[in-house]
Amino acid sequence: MFRALFRFSTLALLVLSAHAARYPSFGTLQTTNSSGVMNVVINNTFSSINLFDLHVQSDLANLIEILQANGTDIRVVPESPLPFYDPGLPNMTFPVALVWNITQLPQATIAVIEGRTRGFGNEFLMSCDMRFATTAPSVLLAQLETSFGLNPGAGGGMYLAHEIGRGRAFEYVLASKDIDGATAARYGWINRAFDTSAELRDYVQALAARIALFPAAGIAGAKKGINAVSRPSMDVIIEYAQDIIEVLAETPAAQALSEKFIAATHNQSICPLELNYGEELVTLFQ
Repeated sequence: MFRALFRFSTLALLVLSAHAARYPSFGTLQTTNSSGVMNVVINNTFSSINLFDLHVQSDLANLIEILQANGTDIRVVPESPLPFYDPGLPNMTFPVALVWNITQLPQATIAVIEGRTRGFGNEFLMSCDMRFATTAPSVLLAQLETSFGLNPGAGGGMYLAHEIGRGRAFEYVLASKDIDGATAARYGWINRAFDTSAELRDYVQALAARIALFPAAGIAGAKKGINAVSRPSMDVIIEYAQDIIEVLAETPAAQALSEKFIAATHNQSICPLELNYGEELVTLFQ
């Protein structure tokens, strides 16, 4: 149920360095660097729908470690699978720690969306500092966990409550509704929506280049202040998001719905239920 369709995703990053990978590397991230800006494209070739799965999470965790290290030479290349809990944040599961660590980066992060982004994929978007999309019909965002008898386990509902307001957060989270790019921009789910991909990319690249002109310390300091008043604390995310989804995931209702969804989509297929989940989810209850 945690899946996302990304065609292009950008992180504007101000500090670059080279490290060996702590976690297994799968090549799902394509990066280019220029003038203090790193463009990162998520391209999960292990999945026909660009699933935000353990391949992507592992590669993102390696990238985050590079950015956090800020020049420290770390050379650890284990061959073990991803741990259940993050080694650096032992009270957080690996995916929850992943999006938390993105919010902690000293660099500015910009997400660019040109496809469907639901569940944990949307929580990834919410962890970025800024989000931009197109108004194309292919852009649909959602926190869909409630329809599986779950909750947004990495804090997506909490971030949405701050961004779009309490009432709208309840409307979209409890109903597992899709939101299109234009409406998402009007509500504050994303910063702006553009009519064309060219306009979107031109704007984001110009914005990233402008930010990259400024001293890194000022950007990091500004982020700390904004995070202090706009982001739920680690303890809140653990207690009211992560711990709740772990309990709910064991319930018969949640397990039955997940199995039904996997069977209907073959866990990867591009089908009406996968593409138009907001409208098609009722079929899971028929």
